[in-house]
Amino acid sequence: MSPNAVNVYRGDVVESIHSGHFVVVNSEGKIIYQFGNPQITTYLRSSAKPFQTIPLIESGAAHRFKLSTKEIAIISGSHSGEPEHVEIISGILDKIGLKPEHLQCGTHLPHYYPAKNLTPNPGESFSVLQHNCSGKHAGMLALCVYKNLSIDDYLNPAHPIQKLITESIAYVCDYPEEDIGIGIDGCSAPVHAMPLYNMAYGFARFISPHSVPSAKAKVYSTIYRAMMDYPDMVAGNMRYDTELMKHCNEKMIAKAGAEGLHCIGFAERGWGMAVKIADGTTRALYPFSVEILRQLGIITGGELEKLASFHIKTYKNWADKEVGYIKADFKLEKTIESNNI
Repeated sequence: MSPNAVNVYRGDVVESIHSGHFVVVNSEGKIIYQFGNPQITTYLRSSAKPFQTIPLIESGAAHRFKLSTKEIAIISGSHSGEPEHVEIISGILDKIGLKPEHLQCGTHLPHYYPAKNLTPNPGESFSVLQHNCSGKHAGMLALCVYKNLSIDDYLNPAHPIQKLITESIAYVCDYPEEDIGIGIDGCSAPVHAMPLYNMAYGFARFISPHSVPSAKAKVYSTIYRAMMDYPDMVAGNMRYDTELMKHCNEKMIAKAGAEGLHCIGFAERGWGMAVKIADGTTRALYPFSVEILRQLGIITGGELEKLASFHIKTYKNWADKEVGYIKADFKLEKTIESNNI
């Protein structure tokens, strides 16, 4: 059963409650903090994107096509679909000799609209290049072109590049490949299910050079350093991952996934964290995540002020009157002793 984690207030009365789980794991695989069930199985969703980039770097494809640090960051992220993002995705496709129509991710309302509380004009249409997963798909296609593989079925779980991705995820998360559950994501790419613990452990290993062989560490660092250098490519202005990476004094990579999932790798501590809201509701996810970071002492003072809109979310009624707020309510308990705290 999932413990209560986030309360939704209308006035001073709790009107709804969201339950959740989280786990913080070090690079040795030891659980430092946990809440709820760290062994609950769910999908990595878009939190897998840094791991899905691994074969692109490891194969030499990124080097062959001279992909820039910024391009690697957007391939590993869920961009907002703003003009700069579209330009960068177009540039990747140009480098590999393909067109937007080769992307099979579909279209959706670009993420910068809800992030900035904007409403599209009636009848406004959007490009596949604005899809938040178009970077990931461009990266997959780059690997196909490099390896001279079929691009028509690049999203088939049995396609060689998807097998490479699954192998990479299994390795970094230290989870048997045959036990990974495979589903289909919103962008039609394969998505991977495993325990929350292994997601957190994967982010800890990914961000900790000493935890894997040097060749792997070099590949991983290419990706996570790109994300840290260009947090605006990982998400976008006024979105949680970007704002967190920009305003936190500690070096980290943050990557949200759909259905209430969020993962972080803490570079200076060698920790990984995975957070899951049980009912998949996004409105509870960021208050939960920020409160964990506050109690961990990772964000304090001025940092917390800059992330205030994610920490305690206020909401209004149809007459634009503030009627309530959403706030995480739980107590963090340490599981093991650690000299890193």
